Amino acid sequence: MKSIFLLLSLSVFIANCGGYLPSSPTNWSANPSEMHTWDPPDEEKLAIRRENQEHLDNLTGEIERLFVNHASLLQQESTMDGMIRKKDTEIRKTEREFSNQIGNQLERNKKMLEDLDAVRAKYKAQKELVRKLSEIKPPVIFSTKNYNSAMRAFSEGKYAISLKIFNKLLSQNPPKFLEDNIHFGIGSSYFRLKNYQKAKIHFQKIIDDFKMGDKRFNSYAMLGIIHNLEGEKSRALYLLDEALNSNPPEKIKPLLQRLMKNINENAGYASN
Repeated sequence: MKSIFLLLSLSVFIANCGGYLPSSPTNWSANPSEMHTWDPPDEEKLAIRRENQEHLDNLTGEIERLFVNHASLLQQESTMDGMIRKKDTEIRKTEREFSNQIGNQLERNKKMLEDLDAVRAKYKAQKELVRKLSEIKPPVIFSTKNYNSAMRAFSEGKYAISLKIFNKLLSQNPPKFLEDNIHFGIGSSYFRLKNYQKAKIHFQKIIDDFKMGDKRFNSYAMLGIIHNLEGEKSRALYLLDEALNSNPPEKIKPLLQRLMKNINENAGYASN
């Protein structure tokens, strides 16, 4: 601040002292006889002149220092301006990079949210599928042990027990080659329990659905016996005659013939 004040003061001084020097006067008022007379200054005047000259020299040096400092400041300002421009460019570049990174991150977050929603939907669907599968009853596996138990109960005269086990076996998806046997066991159990109407259903099913089974002609025999017991002698004889005309096995044919003969001779005999 002091340097600037001195510079301004010097500028005012130079402005006041600047311009052309006045031309030499043409009309001298001095005595011509004294024109070439010179009186040297005394010590006091010389001291004042030296002091003024020293002051002017100091001012000149200050002006030169201010000039040099001003040039240096201009150079520093130019350098700082270049640095600021460079930093500004770097900042703008960094801002663009950060902006791109933020945009990419936002897009990534959006994609992750979409993927998360898709995973949640898939999980919900799988959970619902598991729930539905848990409601499905596991497949029932046919039990040979139960089949043997049913046959043993029937042979021991425990018809209610054998009927229960045979019906359970029928719901276990039994093998085809045993299915007619199970129906025959059910029909025979109903017969022993004197439930003839239900017994006839199973014997008739064997005749209709298992034409190649070994229980078909036995079922004809059982239906003949039931119809005879119910007083339907003609129906009994018709079924037995149909069985004999259907090419029964040789070991079954004598049984059918004997049963038909007994019904003809004595209807009550078949009930025994």
